[in-house]
Amino acid sequence: MRYRAIDRCLTNTGRRYGYDELIEEVNNDLAYRNLQPIGKTTLYSDLKDMELEFNAPIEKYRDGNRVFYKYSDPEYSFSNQPLNQEEIEHLKDAALILSRFSGVPGFEWIDEVTSKLELGTFQEVGDPNVISFESNEFLKGKEFIGPLFHAINNHQVLEIKYQTFEGDEEKKHIVHPYHLKEYDNRWYVLGYFPKRNDLITLSVDRINEILILRNETFIENKQYDFVAHFEDLIGIRKEKDVESVKIKLKFSAFMSNYITTKPVHGSQKVISRESDGSLIIQIDVIPNPELENHLFSYKDHVEVLEPAFFRKKIQETYNKAMAQYE
Repeated sequence: MRYRAIDRCLTNTGRRYGYDELIEEVNNDLAYRNLQPIGKTTLYSDLKDMELEFNAPIEKYRDGNRVFYKYSDPEYSFSNQPLNQEEIEHLKDAALILSRFSGVPGFEWIDEVTSKLELGTFQEVGDPNVISFESNEFLKGKEFIGPLFHAINNHQVLEIKYQTFEGDEEKKHIVHPYHLKEYDNRWYVLGYFPKRNDLITLSVDRINEILILRNETFIENKQYDFVAHFEDLIGIRKEKDVESVKIKLKFSAFMSNYITTKPVHGSQKVISRESDGSLIIQIDVIPNPELENHLFSYKDHVEVLEPAFFRKKIQETYNKAMAQYE
């Protein structure tokens, strides 16, 4: 992306570009994509790489005390260079991953793009039997994923007709959508909810209809960092003003290697390995129903040691389940 920004400058014969002008143009592109800016050292490396790896005819010339850059060949453009074999292989991999969204309403362009790649760049994407992704093709509300995605990108305010699991009454929510999140084969949209002046999380499979409110002014997201939002969470649900807690878990010897290679959460720390082969770990997360369900999936191979309130909650759930079999 940086190379293309530099290329756009060097093919522009109507303006002269020195280091400062090139950095400004490149960083404008990076800022548009919410990426970190670069400095002169990175720009110098990029110019050298373009010369050495892509034979870009970059020429330096002086005007007084300043140095400027241009292409010595006015017909040259980095964008016109053919793809090498490594880039073609990367495109094959990307097309295969994109195919996961094939058939999702609003993402019809993916089928078109991958078809063009197959015809214009390589003959086949790959054997579909080589890799598969976990997905729920029968998910209700699947047709809203595309419109929600585009509404987030285009900063459009939405009126969402929504039906909760608890009741039959349909509700209308005015939402400024910010983020789409997939968890456990379900999709969720998170956005600003003016009625409560807070963030709202809606399950896509409970949406009945979406209307774009073109006369409403979109309130941009300057408050929520969704990487940080989900950092101390397993799943989706996060109560307001609830802090994460350190939860100590003991896994059986049978599960110890599995948990070591597939951590329960990114904050996982190994506390000790017991003489019987069991493993004691600690995670720093916000307790929620998704965490509980995740722990229940390990059945009798996990024991909650701390904190006491969470251990008691898990114990009470197991007791209720056992009562149904007595």
